[in-house]
Amino acid sequence: MKVIIVGASKVGHALARHICEEGYDLVVIDRNADCIDAITDAFDCNGFVGNGSSPELLKKAGIDSTTVLVAVTKDDETNILCCSVAKKLGVKRTIAAVRGPEYAEDKDFFGQNMGVDMMINPDRAAANEGNKMIRYAETVELEKFGDGNVHVATVEITKDNILAGVQMPQVHERLGAQILICAIDRGGKIFTPKGQHDIRVGDKITFAAVGEEMDKALVQFGIIEKILKKAVIVGAGKVGYYLVGILLHQGVNVTLIDMDAEKCRKTLNRYPKANVIQGDGTDSVLMEKELKNADACVACTGNDEENLIISMFAKSFGLDRIAAVIDNYNYEVMLKRSGINHIFSTQDVALIDVIKDARLLATAGDNENDNNVMKWLYTLNDGRIEAAEFEIGKDFAYLEVPFKEKQFQLKAGILIAVIMRGDEVIVPDGNSCIKEGDHVIVVSAEHKIARLSDIFAKGIKEN
Repeated sequence: MKVIIVGASKVGHALARHICEEGYDLVVIDRNADCIDAITDAFDCNGFVGNGSSPELLKKAGIDSTTVLVAVTKDDETNILCCSVAKKLGVKRTIAAVRGPEYAEDKDFFGQNMGVDMMINPDRAAANEGNKMIRYAETVELEKFGDGNVHVATVEITKDNILAGVQMPQVHERLGAQILICAIDRGGKIFTPKGQHDIRVGDKITFAAVGEEMDKALVQFGIIEKILKKAVIVGAGKVGYYLVGILLHQGVNVTLIDMDAEKCRKTLNRYPKANVIQGDGTDSVLMEKELKNADACVACTGNDEENLIISMFAKSFGLDRIAAVIDNYNYEVMLKRSGINHIFSTQDVALIDVIKDARLLATAGDNENDNNVMKWLYTLNDGRIEAAEFEIGKDFAYLEVPFKEKQFQLKAGILIAVIMRGDEVIVPDGNSCIKEGDHVIVVSAEHKIARLSDIFAKGIKEN
């Protein structure tokens, strides 16, 4: 499958990395020759310098053989125009980065009239990620499936953790909660645990649980969701702007700090209930005053160095709910070693839907009638573990076949974590089976999957 990316800035660069990792043919277009040189040097792709909305340039780039065009320049209107032109030239799928709040309600219009099949908002996606992160302490990642009753989480095992040194068969008894451990990251090597494995200090375990069982497990781990009363946001760019709105809607008292008077004014006009301060987020006197009664801090200034300093100061001040936008990998490593694990990149968090969309399109030709395709996709542990939700159609080859049967053999590193059947939620065992209409949560530590048939050890084909 061939993909064209228009825009080679941070988001385009991150997307190019993911697209190449997926194994697709890639062409990148940007007006800046230096950006094209950088991206073609870094990845196995072709590049063109010029206007990505030019029909002639798109034809030269091979639009006639392209399945997906993704426009991620810094200009919303340019991205919309690129998609519109590409659609008229016959591309199957178009995706546009549209960051402006004024376009939030216009997705249907752009889809029906402008040829934009999907709109992504990297800044709003980053704000949602930051909001999610500060709900829990820095030692946990958490995703919710279905109606929110099914959870998949990653937790780092410290020396004081209740599961440190525990053998797999004793996990439920020791923890007092029903969880299914899907994967263990031990020193960068990820594997699906068996009965003979133990859990060691330094491991990162990824596990699934249902409803209150997740709450029980997190309490035993010493991790409790905290009701936020006050949050300090440093940075009034689009990420900060969106995050203020999200937190105020949830009833949180928000203080926003930024040096830019115009950004402060704009945010205050839109959110008059916010406490907006024009000031320097690296000013220790100001920050100490504002962090004194705060429950959480999010550093999203647009400058990695400032976000690093702000986060480390908040950590030294005693906060355990800190999130930071960091694009530089080296800084990310430094922060994690300092104990700050809630780090997210604006360009990465918005791309998971693009990757899922492209993956489904790439496999669409295998079986056009295959209904057993991915509905949701999440990543954990820096993207190295995937958790996907599938809805089961009538053509699934193993309907009502118990998991313990020999023919029901999964690939190494893949686990069926949860079955959702109507109002019933099942953590499966050997006697479980999959029925038509079920929603199934699959956790994969070693494989990239788009269809349920991808998870089997042998080349299973749907009926």
